[in-house]
Amino acid sequence: MISDATKSIGEAYFAQRTEGMPYFEAGIPRRISYLIAPDGSVAKAYDLDAGGGDLNEHAQQILDDIAAG
Repeated sequence: MISDATKSIGEAYFAQRTEGMPYFEAGIPRRISYLIAPDGSVAKAYDLDAGGGDLNEHAQQILDDIAAG
């Protein structure tokens, strides 16, 4: 988790909401998690807005993906 007061990181990772999306007016970013590989590349993206997702299941999925290498 990171703080992104300027929203520059959200823009770089395409996590900003667009007009017409829920919470756009509030400036709340999309609920997306990224698994970053040791080389700095994005190994996997998880869009929690798309599936609603339970946070406990989401955390376990990330741990499983890390273990799978």
